[in-house]
Amino acid sequence: MTSTAVIHIGSYAPKDDSSSSTRSNVATVVQAPTKESLPSCLSTANNNNMKPEALSSISIYLQYDELLTHYDSLALASLVPYLVPHGSVSVHVVMSSTSNNNNNAKKMDWGIIMTSFVLAGLKAQSEQRQADGGRVFTAQKAAVPPVASSAPMRLNLGAKKSNKVTLNLDDDDDDDQIDEDDLLLNGGNSSGMLAPPPTIDMEARSKAAAADDCGGRKACDDCTCGRKEREAADEEEKKTADLPPPKSSCGNCAKGDAFRCAGCPYLGKPAFKEGEEHLVLKLDDDV
Repeated sequence: MTSTAVIHIGSYAPKDDSSSSTRSNVATVVQAPTKESLPSCLSTANNNNMKPEALSSISIYLQYDELLTHYDSLALASLVPYLVPHGSVSVHVVMSSTSNNNNNAKKMDWGIIMTSFVLAGLKAQSEQRQADGGRVFTAQKAAVPPVASSAPMRLNLGAKKSNKVTLNLDDDDDDDQIDEDDLLLNGGNSSGMLAPPPTIDMEARSKAAAADDCGGRKACDDCTCGRKEREAADEEEKKTADLPPPKSSCGNCAKGDAFRCAGCPYLGKPAFKEGEEHLVLKLDDDV
């Protein structure tokens, strides 16, 4: 059977015992004289016979002057486990005869009580203002969410189709395997195997590339390596080599540049004897 707990904090004492007389005989009145005793006041009540979820409601009474000194916003979380689901908590702040009633009530920060509801996991429901300036705050404990059943569930996915796959794990059967070496060696047979690529003389290729910067191609139109001039000189030399040597009309062509005319075809060439116009001199230094 669930009951009700009434907690008196600090020096609060009911004038006509209204906090307990209006309730049935199952109400439990607990004293919490200090701030530190509030979290454990229910656990020490009734010779420690208070069990979890044994209370349907908890009513807390304290004087206005002792709200900041005796009410602990964290202590309410220790009292909530004694409530049943949907159980209620009410905090009654009573104005004493020494309090300045409404003037003090306007200056008081009531957020300490609302904060205690949030920290305890309660859902605030109402706030009532008394004629003398007091307050009554009410909150409710949330219902425990249903626990999912741990019983196993069977799913009927219909008849399973049996797709059997046969694997041949016999490693001795190498008939379908191809030797990698046979792919590179032709062996003089007609099996169609690929032969290795021909051997490339890299040394001969490097020499040919050094002698021909253009790699065997025709000289570029905007050639800057001198190949175009060399090819033009070679072509001109081939043309002149096939022509008969020009005959001297003045007779001074063989004597040297000092005796040659301005348009002499032998300008720049050394003196020679008649009939030796095509003689090529090697002027290399033998030393």
